Amino acid sequence: MQLNLNDFFWFGFTNQKFNFIEGINNYNLKASALIEGRSVPLDKAIEKLLEIFEKTNSVHFDGLICDQKSLTRILDLAERKRSSVNHVEADDNNNFFTAYQKYGGSFVSFNELRKRSDLLIFLGNFENNQIKSFINNTGWRKNFIENSIFLFSRIKSSKLKNQFNYGELNNIAKTMINLFNNEPIEKKYQKLKKKVNDSKYPVIVINTKNGFIITDQILKACENINNSLKKIRIFRFSGLNNSSGFVNSSLTKTGYPGAINFTDWGVFHNPAEYSAKIQKKLVSTQIYFSNLNSNPDFVKFKKNVFVGHPNFKHKKEFDVFIPVKTPGLDTNGLVVRSDGIGLLKLK
Repeated sequence: MQLNLNDFFWFGFTNQKFNFIEGINNYNLKASALIEGRSVPLDKAIEKLLEIFEKTNSVHFDGLICDQKSLTRILDLAERKRSSVNHVEADDNNNFFTAYQKYGGSFVSFNELRKRSDLLIFLGNFENNQIKSFINNTGWRKNFIENSIFLFSRIKSSKLKNQFNYGELNNIAKTMINLFNNEPIEKKYQKLKKKVNDSKYPVIVINTKNGFIITDQILKACENINNSLKKIRIFRFSGLNNSSGFVNSSLTKTGYPGAINFTDWGVFHNPAEYSAKIQKKLVSTQIYFSNLNSNPDFVKFKKNVFVGHPNFKHKKEFDVFIPVKTPGLDTNGLVVRSDGIGLLKLK
């Protein structure tokens, strides 16, 4: 295992920066279950959870920042309870799949990109540590990094030499098409234009956290380029909090990439309807799962149960808190890489 799990958080582990040694030293092995902030035996907390299930007609399951075995069991439970289910990274997933269903795209795995790409173009805003982690995991030579990777973004990267400050991300798609066609282009893009013309395996790197409009425009532009100008591939930055693992489990069970509701009439898929922000208006109780991340984002419902990491910082704010083991620290587990190709083993 890497000493710093953040080295592959963008591959699917978690967006929480985490030092392994400090994590072990500070890991709460004595965490107790809580009911309304008061310490109770674990069986009492489970009785309370069962009572909530019995008295509540419908429950919303969210977070799901879990290893693969946990995800499978949660989806099975949601099916039995005829409940809605979503992931903490739902907006990111929806931005991608909504656009992908319209335009498609030739997506590559990380290993394909690492071994075959001769030109990378990053489009949109990326956190500096994301790009740093990405570059460190490729093993590329300094010469390639300095001459064959380009960034269009509002955020500067300390790792990349060729950067274009792009305040208006909405115009990126138009610039991309101009780079790949025979139209004249601004002088500052001439080096990149030559690289595009000479490239045999160009890859566009996108970050779907930039929003649906940007993602939609970029995938539409890539479709136009692929159809009439040049073959390009796409690599997607995503997978925070094992969202790729959630998509994998949901697709396997239901055929849908998350944001689902189990009913007596089958499974329904509606990204807008089954978000926590909407469900809190319709459902009184939320069961939130996170055994990988001790400080996840969450939306409060009238009644809230947290099942997950013993170091959870807001445990006393929940009606019921049940600590569980954490894959990678005190039990084994699997998560899915962000490209959906391959698993990471958390020992």
